[in-house]
Amino acid sequence: MKIAICDDEQVIRDEIAGFLQEYFDANNLSFEVDLFSDGESFVQKNRNYDLVFMDYQLPDGNGIDFAKRVRQENADIFIIFSTSFQEHVFESFTLNTFRYLLKPISKESVFGAMDAFVKVYQTNRKIIINLLAKDRFVDADEVMYIEADKKYAIVRTTGNTYRSFRSISKYEAEIDNPHFFRTHRSYIVNMKYVSECERKMITLTNGEKILIGPKNYDAFIRSYMNYLKYKS
Repeated sequence: MKIAICDDEQVIRDEIAGFLQEYFDANNLSFEVDLFSDGESFVQKNRNYDLVFMDYQLPDGNGIDFAKRVRQENADIFIIFSTSFQEHVFESFTLNTFRYLLKPISKESVFGAMDAFVKVYQTNRKIIINLLAKDRFVDADEVMYIEADKKYAIVRTTGNTYRSFRSISKYEAEIDNPHFFRTHRSYIVNMKYVSECERKMITLTNGEKILIGPKNYDAFIRSYMNYLKYKS
């Protein structure tokens, strides 16, 4: 997860970064953070950040103007504005701002914003894989299927295979993504990678076979047809 903090006051940049480090350590998650003291350097860097903490008033311009410029290149970036003036809240709504933090910024407000962000981030774009050391975020679009492995799970992506310390039932409960379907007690499949479907077996685009339970077949076909409509 890539996060930017853009604020002209170093003490505030460091404070938010410290809160984020504490949050990610407490939740056993990994992240990268870059700090910027002005809007132009942030716009020029543009590493396709997932989230930016953006000060409303910067030495070289209005934070909203810089956020609009970044959105032209990265439409998916989440924006959390910070300011000392509550009246700025309404102007930020034009950018579909994710959160608004009033200064002085508290650890509780950052933690609350991150709880909400991680939930949306995982639901819509990422899947968390619980590894032995630290959890890893992978693009949901790259996950081909999830397979039960006793009380754990195997997550198969287009490039890697991970053994996750999370059960398939937990993945099913947490993944709120219409592209995924639990075909069998042992499998959750990403419909993007389905090439053929028979009564008892699904063939993926890489040739792998996935079981489908007899009671799940009709529901899967309906979901897959809806997926094709959504895709088109």
